[in-house]
Amino acid sequence: MDLTNSVIVITGASSGFGADIARCAVAAGARVVLAARSATALDQLADELGRDCTLVQPTDVTSDADVARLAEATFERFGRADVLVNNAGFGVLDRIADAPLADLQAMVDVNVYGMVRCTHAFLPHMLARNSGQIVLMASLAGLIATANMGFYNASKFAVVGFGRTLMLELQGTNVRCAMICPGVAQTGFQRTAPLAKYSRASRLAGFITSEQVAQATVRAIQRRTHGEVLIPRRAGPLAAFGAAFPNVTRRILHFLG
Repeated sequence: MDLTNSVIVITGASSGFGADIARCAVAAGARVVLAARSATALDQLADELGRDCTLVQPTDVTSDADVARLAEATFERFGRADVLVNNAGFGVLDRIADAPLADLQAMVDVNVYGMVRCTHAFLPHMLARNSGQIVLMASLAGLIATANMGFYNASKFAVVGFGRTLMLELQGTNVRCAMICPGVAQTGFQRTAPLAKYSRASRLAGFITSEQVAQATVRAIQRRTHGEVLIPRRAGPLAAFGAAFPNVTRRILHFLG
């Protein structure tokens, strides 16, 4: 798919994966709607990318009103949305026995409800046009559980369940759903999820970069992928083994620490 003049809405666009996805998309000829809570960071990115191909829309994905304004501003400026990248998300790592319940509530509000809220705002428009793509930023943490990630795993397993159901429901339409499942990447994510709290097992697939995730995401958009994209690819056998042999996998992960 040629992305020239395509309209791509990106949540969590102020930094990390979201900002790099915007850079890759614009480089491929797309126009981007930049959504995040930090207006200052979005303005800086828009100045970098060029104001003619960007729309800045400060958005808190936990707010119904903000998400409604995001959709309205997108349609007013560009007339349509070809792709929605549900990228907004964060993680807090702790053992379940020690983790404050407020952390789970906050992660579910952003990682799950925020994603669903944005999907509800744009999916009917895509179905009416019989064209479009919903991109979900899931995680390997939504496929494989590791220590210290109980609450974060819960939020990302929910994203994976939602995404797989959405793929099923969109089958036979011209609207696609791509689910991106990255491994450990050093981005702004570590502000609330320091590397010291990652288990050794969570690093089995190796570290990746934000640029790798962005490039894989834009490739999935260009190819109109309807399915799951694991990054790095070598994580695929790990996830498949974990799904097929959960008891053995649990023992291995416990041994690795």
